Amino acid sequence: MQPFSHAKVTSQEVAIATVEKDKTAAFIASGTDLLGLMKDGVQTANLLIDINSLSLADIESQADGIRIGAVSRMSDVAFHPQIQECYPVISQALLQSASPQLRNMATVGGNLLQRVRYGYFRDPVFPCNKRTPGIGCAAIAG
Repeated sequence: MQPFSHAKVTSQEVAIATVEKDKTAAFIASGTDLLGLMKDGVQTANLLIDINSLSLADIESQADGIRIGAVSRMSDVAFHPQIQECYPVISQALLQSASPQLRNMATVGGNLLQRVRYGYFRDPVFPCNKRTPGIGCAAIAG
């Protein structure tokens, strides 16, 4: 795995300014997907910007629904009383989607932004247009 630096930010403005300054930077909350991709050499980042201290974990009722913060843990959302009562399908889907260990670490935002799961993408030995546009696609020939 390529070496990287880690920076904990205290505001959204600082987080955005940091990633604008360093185009190789990536945001990280739990890293359940990102760190695996980095270990496999599929994705690189010179700087990981830790956004856990930002106020992005709230689950709030709103007039037209519910707002789920990007760094809300999947387990927190699944077991939230209002989610279970008003949006039981969300709770059920989250409880079926991963092991308890992953649900306790993984964030809703990270889950939604997760990269594709197929093997050709996640193995840097094979060419993959989704990983590096224009290099070809091993999945076409199998």
